[in-house]
Amino acid sequence: MKLVLLPGMDGTGNLFSPLLGELSEFNCEVITLPISGPQDYTTITEFVKGKLPKEDFILVAESFSGPIGVALAKEGVENMKGIIFVATFLSPPHKILLGFARLLPIKLLTSLPLASILHRLLFLGFSASKELMALFQHTVLSLPSSLIKARLSSMQSLVATLDDIDLPVGYIQATSDRLVRSNKINNFRDTFKNIIIKTINGPHFILQANPIACAVAITELVHLLVSSSKCESHRY
Repeated sequence: MKLVLLPGMDGTGNLFSPLLGELSEFNCEVITLPISGPQDYTTITEFVKGKLPKEDFILVAESFSGPIGVALAKEGVENMKGIIFVATFLSPPHKILLGFARLLPIKLLTSLPLASILHRLLFLGFSASKELMALFQHTVLSLPSSLIKARLSSMQSLVATLDDIDLPVGYIQATSDRLVRSNKINNFRDTFKNIIIKTINGPHFILQANPIACAVAITELVHLLVSSSKCESHRY
């Protein structure tokens, strides 16, 4: 089964590298998000839709990309057999932090000597390797400040709606996520009839901080979602 991965707010896909090394049994494709033009969810969803494969696939939607996955599910995108959501949200994940983040010079703060402490606290966990910290910092510094702030605004304007979607989905929840409140998972329970939740120890960037456990969870979810999708097909 092909896996199509949508990255978090950075949109580059660079931060998937620790996970991709653990998903060798799958044909993985990363769709990077547009770096120019409007950054609202409607526009980005249309961009992603044009990049989706023609063969059957499971979507993996991390953090910022969660609402994109839901929008695609509502449209009933052909060949998408399920979605695995990771540490994500359908309404503003943490309004206070989002409000502060929009006002702060994020790239400048990232380059300060003590920035690594904040990055470990909020994003990567205190056990993050030097290599992962460097990858994270390099990725953030490569992004235009205007792009970061535009995506923060898009997150802040999210409004969760009540839906009833048949598509089978999974959700990987990080136990120590300081960016996405734990109750945000309720929006997914309200949206999808068939949802499987797996909890993994670690921070918000759980795919990067704990790639082995996440790869195991993704593998298990893929098999469950494919099986569920086949059952739905036979039912009709």
